Amino acid sequence: MSKLRNALILVGSPKGKKSASNNIASYIEDGFNKNEVQTEKVFVARYKKPDKLKELLKKASESELIVIVAPLYFDSIPALTIRFMEEFSNYKKSLPKTQQKLMAVFNCGFPESYQNDVAIKICENFASQTDMEWMGGIAVGMGPSVENKSLKDAGMPAKNLREGLDTIIDSLSNNDTVPPEAIATASKLSLPLFLVKFGYAHLSKSLYWKRRVKDKEIIKKMYDRPYDVDNVE
Repeated sequence: MSKLRNALILVGSPKGKKSASNNIASYIEDGFNKNEVQTEKVFVARYKKPDKLKELLKKASESELIVIVAPLYFDSIPALTIRFMEEFSNYKKSLPKTQQKLMAVFNCGFPESYQNDVAIKICENFASQTDMEWMGGIAVGMGPSVENKSLKDAGMPAKNLREGLDTIIDSLSNNDTVPPEAIATASKLSLPLFLVKFGYAHLSKSLYWKRRVKDKEIIKKMYDRPYDVDNVE
């Protein structure tokens, strides 16, 4: 089987280079380059103008593999990335059918990676609507842990993501099927969920909420869940 020749890595974060999405995309780019796959990493935010968007659509249509790497915004996909997907869907209708593949990586600030599932399903449907082969989606929790440093330097919090991506990149480079186990590994937190939740709650309470809420009676109510089904009589 022939090897993958080229891939377009599309960073969907409006933050551009200063984003967790860019750090994940850079790791993917480096992995493909090691496997001698030609890559181009682009930032959707730089293709807002109509003429620039046309340029991006052409790039995407000429790529054997498109990898969308984006953050989760309000349980969905950032607006600029949605715009690209809508325009690319229309653009492809005017082109002869070609074999293309799509993969997606979403990261969110929540520790639970499943929060990205809806965005990944949207990308799977996008692949179906545009006649692209769906290669799977990686759901990354604790996205901010890789926002200020590269994946290689992110240490333990990014251990599973690196391991999963290494296998996925090798599979895609050889035009093989992506092992579901590798996607599961990349999507799994490297630290126990209860520990991450404890850390989030402690840091939020000590470093953020307390600075803004001085009334001790209000602090006591911060964890109230009045609409929790267990609290409804």
